[in-house]
Order: sequence, then structure tokens, then C-alpha cells
Amino acid sequence: MSLHGRLVAQIEAIVGRHDEPAIYSGDPGDPGLAGGPGSISWEIHADLATLFVAGTAAILMELAHPSVMAGVFEQSSYRTKPEQRARNTLGYILRTTFGTTRAATRVIESVRAIHERIRGTRPDGIPYHAGDPELLAWVHTCIPWAVMTAYDRYTRRLSTEEKDRYLREQAVIGRMGGATWVPESVAQLDDYVRRMRPHLAINEQTVSFVDFISGNGELVVGRAEKVQRWLTLHASMSLMPAWAQRLFGTQLPGVVERALLRPSDRLGIRVVRYAIPELLCVQLARSRATHVVVEPTGTHRLSLVR
Repeated sequence: MSLHGRLVAQIEAIVGRHDEPAIYSGDPGDPGLAGGPGSISWEIHADLATLFVAGTAAILMELAHPSVMAGVFEQSSYRTKPEQRARNTLGYILRTTFGTTRAATRVIESVRAIHERIRGTRPDGIPYHAGDPELLAWVHTCIPWAVMTAYDRYTRRLSTEEKDRYLREQAVIGRMGGATWVPESVAQLDDYVRRMRPHLAINEQTVSFVDFISGNGELVVGRAEKVQRWLTLHASMSLMPAWAQRLFGTQLPGVVERALLRPSDRLGIRVVRYAIPELLCVQLARSRATHVVVEPTGTHRLSLVR
């Protein structure tokens, strides 16, 4: 197998293939929920490398809320099926962005139904409900916040107007997922994060989760993989504000970030873009929305036949 083929196989083993016609093909002209081919959401989420870089930061910021952490710690399969959890998270972003309106709505309703059933009590005695609109707003917001920041840093600078438009496009999905209100502009995002900071904290459950994904807990990994996990964790969290890095203990001197973390991210981005320049689901969705017929070839370079 060629180097390219090996890289594609390795990446797909982690994130999945995401090429289901029942989800991404459908009624001609259907743009889906996020705005279609001309949207900022389609531009940003079509870049798998950006989603790779932002993923860890988005997840950790969600879990900085102790109620979210408690639900994941007590009722999630992240310890036994970490690869499946990663695929499901990416799949949710891709399906809600590029899926047909019908398919995207179904996946949102399915996840929302699961959240409605998850209840419990945090270690500090405070009850939580995963279907709480305020928790859902925080979980929703952390994804576009991290993804937008990664795209702005490593792909191209986004104007404030473009960032506002992206947040508005994503807000539709957040509200459908059960949040009563989510930020729809950079100004609202900054104010919302400021108001949420007093509610965020690190506890033993959070430390256990970070140890797990770092390879320092019950998940035994080799030295090389442990180094790679350390780089991934710190590089992704470097997208977040200094206070968030201090909260998780990932803040490093600026010179280290510039000399080590950013080059590591840039290398990872180049590798992912070389292996998978465009996801199959993006091609299927574009052909659906623009009335172009896709002829599958079994690779990540589908031929488009008018």
C-alpha cells in the first residue's frame, strides 16, 4: 500500500469514512441546516484538518463545566470505546453541516433524546440533567468556538463579520439541539464565555479524563504515542484563552508554543490535508445542493459528472 493509502487508512480508522448516501445525498437543491455551499460553516467544516486540531480543545472546554463532566464520566463510553466516541463527535458535526435537512434533523433529535434521559448527581452533591438548556448551550458553543479559532489561526484570517455569520449558522443547530439561547456573534460569544467562567472548574473526574486521553491513566500507551498525545493536548488547548490553559494546566511559555506546538499543529494539518483533501460527505453534499451527479470511485477524489 502507498504512503497516501496508509495515511488514509489510519485517519479513517480514527474518524470513520462519512460517505453514507442516505445522509449526505437526497433531494436536489437541499442545502441542509447550516446554509449550503456558500456558507462559512461549509467552508470551515469541509477542512478535516481544522476539525482535527480543534477537537481536543472543544471537548475539554465542554468538560470544564462540572455538570457536563459528571454526565460524561458516569454515563459515557469514552473509557471502553474511545475511537467510537471520537467518530461520533466528528460525525455529529459533519451530519448537521453537510447532511440533508431530514437526516441532520434526525441526528439532532436522536442526540437530544439521549440527553433528556441522562440525569445524576455531581461529586459535590449538585444534581445535573444533560437536557438542561443551559448545559446544552455551553456544549454547543465550545465546538464552533474552538473550530473557528483553529481555522482563523491555521487556514486564513476570518473577519469579524465572517465569524458572526458562522456563529449565526451554527446557532440554528444549537437551538434545535435543545439550547434556548446560544451566541450568534463574536461580541455575544465573548460576553457569554465571561459569564460562564465562574461555573467552570477542574475536579477529580476532569483530571481522570485528561489522564486517560493523555495515556497516563488506565489506557496504556507506548512512549512515542504518549508524546504525541501530549503534543495534541497542549497544541489544541493553545487555541483557548490563557485562563482556560491555566485551568487545565496546559499553559506553556510563549516561546515553547511558537517553537513546538504550532509547528506540530501545522505538520499535522499538512498530513491530514495531503491524505484527505476533501471528505466524501462534502462532495456528496455539494452534488446534492448544486444538482451535480456524483459518480463514486471508492477514493477521496470522487469524479463529478454534470
